[in-house]
Amino acid sequence: MRRLIETPDGGVVAITDGAHILAMMRVDDHVAPTWPEPGQHQQMHLDVSVTDLDDAVVRAEGLGARQAGHQAQPALWRVMLDPAGHPFCLTTVGAD
Repeated sequence: MRRLIETPDGGVVAITDGAHILAMMRVDDHVAPTWPEPGQHQQMHLDVSVTDLDDAVVRAEGLGARQAGHQAQPALWRVMLDPAGHPFCLTTVGAD
């Protein structure tokens, strides 16, 4: 069963099938990409729910990712950078 989830302020919207979550967050100062034209590069940020955060970090690093320098809540979220420097997060939130 799919379910739509939204925070009261509308800042986060997510869809889940009970096992996976795809969440989207509002960014007030967002600058739309102009790709493939020069200027603002194409952007996307993924949060990936995992059951074992440390293991997922090791696996992501094995594929070329690296941890970002600042980690606001490392027990729940790990901000990672892909080989090109695009951020994504690994999290245990929603991984029940």
